[in-house]
Amino acid sequence: MTKEKIRQICLKTAKAAGGLCLFLMPVLSYILFEYVTGNLWQIPFRWAILNIGWFYALYLILFGLLGSTRIAVPLSSLIFLALSLAEAFVVSFRDRPIMLWDVLALRTAMTVSGNYAFHVSGEMIRASLCIFAANLIVWFVPVRLKGRKKRLLGAGGCLTGAGLYCLLFFSVIIPGKQLGINMWAVNETYEEFGYVLSTAVSAQYIVKKPPTGYSRQRLEKIYNRMQETEDEEASSGNETANQSKAGATRPVNLICIMNESLSDLRADGSFTTNQEYFPFISRLSENTVKGQLCMPVFGSMTSNSEFEFLTGDSMALLPANSIAYQFNVKPKAYSMVSTVKAQGYRTVAMHPYPGENWNRNVCYQNMGFDKFLDGDYYKGAQEIRNYVSDQADFEKLIQVVEEKESPEDKLFLFNVTMQNHGGYEGSYDNFTQEIELTGDMAGKYPKTDQYLSLVKRSDEAFEYLVRYFSQCDQPTMIVMFGDHQPSVEDEFFDEIAGVPSDQVPAADRLMWYETPFIIWTNYDQPSADMGKLGAVYLSSYVLKLANLELTPYNRFLLALSEQFPVLHFLGLYDRAGGYYSWPQAESQDFPFREMLLDYEALVYNHSLDRKKYEPVFTLKEK
Repeated sequence: MTKEKIRQICLKTAKAAGGLCLFLMPVLSYILFEYVTGNLWQIPFRWAILNIGWFYALYLILFGLLGSTRIAVPLSSLIFLALSLAEAFVVSFRDRPIMLWDVLALRTAMTVSGNYAFHVSGEMIRASLCIFAANLIVWFVPVRLKGRKKRLLGAGGCLTGAGLYCLLFFSVIIPGKQLGINMWAVNETYEEFGYVLSTAVSAQYIVKKPPTGYSRQRLEKIYNRMQETEDEEASSGNETANQSKAGATRPVNLICIMNESLSDLRADGSFTTNQEYFPFISRLSENTVKGQLCMPVFGSMTSNSEFEFLTGDSMALLPANSIAYQFNVKPKAYSMVSTVKAQGYRTVAMHPYPGENWNRNVCYQNMGFDKFLDGDYYKGAQEIRNYVSDQADFEKLIQVVEEKESPEDKLFLFNVTMQNHGGYEGSYDNFTQEIELTGDMAGKYPKTDQYLSLVKRSDEAFEYLVRYFSQCDQPTMIVMFGDHQPSVEDEFFDEIAGVPSDQVPAADRLMWYETPFIIWTNYDQPSADMGKLGAVYLSSYVLKLANLELTPYNRFLLALSEQFPVLHFLGLYDRAGGYYSWPQAESQDFPFREMLLDYEALVYNHSLDRKKYEPVFTLKEK
């Protein structure tokens, strides 16, 4: 056998080996991906095949574009490896997978990641070593598309193959298998389907179709009905929603504070501590309206909570698991901000962290805030752990009030705090832990101990704020609520609930979304406990209690709250505590179906339709 023949055999063998590597690497990437996430053995074979199909699609696309396995295969495998590591970390931090729209929130995730502890698992190390070894083999047996004609044919074939799989998946497989994400238990879907398949399935939710019966004529009917009701009340001599009581006070300073992770975990079950963590808030009663606010998120996704508060639009009716601040707040957006601004208030947003987080700098401008004071305004402020303390935050808030040109100038302040942000690990020179769980839980849940110690600091800071404005001559209303409950130990929630979280009925899971809200004034107002209230209603109630004018949308929300005080992605809850899932509420025989469809139409027009029906969301010109 000649040397040339041996060389040809070696070349053919290397080429075959390279082709085999290109064929096997997507399968290896899938196995290692789900090995890292811990879901490998839970995924049925039929879903594993669909996952691998998506792995092949990416490998083929990159091979077709780059023309060499020496570049395409390592790049593809490293993309999947990095994504698997990120998914494992994110699920451990917030108990929720990375969704498609989270990519747009990457900057936010990076800025807060420093406060979490990253634990590298054995699975992560072994998977990384396997990928390194496999890529080393690929490097020595590459497959290349040489020549212009081969490059074009190869690229065309690879892209066509990947494209056909995508087309087949979305047009045949999804409808044929009725694949969908369980939005009430997202983790369960990702564990059963696998990450890449679940992500592909979730793409169908990016575009939201108009709700049943949606049209401009329906919006006009809703508006006319609201106007007729107000006119009838006015003609009969009854007080209307837009008529203040005689001599009623309107606040000069309207201060709304969304306090990061502020919650009373006793909403989830009973436990004991060495001392009270809400001593001031729990005894505050004079000129105070209180309740439990039902938020759209748990443990993270703060911006969706403030979106519901400021707009009145439920996240349950937007594309599932989306981030409203990334997609739905367009220029000239109508919200609580535009409503108070139309009544002469200067509007200021405050947040002691980078303004780019959650796209706030853009959203606040689109909502019409006159000024946004972000992290730069807080330079040198006192910190607790790695975040500006609530005490320092409220001192800055007071400074803004004191810098008004005239005491009579009306000011609307929306303040989002940072002190209590997760994770709740480690020790800090600037923070002393005061609260500890006692009894059978003593020493078991250090994250919970740290969290409860933080909310006690929030309680102290709020006391400072209330005492300051108690001595202020300017009529002031302060609204404070938590954006969501914290991501502390899962076992803690299981223990206080008395049952594993996955066994809690859907109707009872609302307890994980409750946070306290307080509406306090430094002038006389009736005190009350409003019980549970959906976050979409709070701003309308604040406007009403402040004796300000309401838009037709505000009045609609108040009327809807009379029937369903809690409207949530979990479902609807009536005054008696009765629970209705969304499929039940949208069924033909549901007695309040038309009212609910009206709300869905208003939300769609408000947040998703480019052509807004302005009369519903604005005040009537006088």
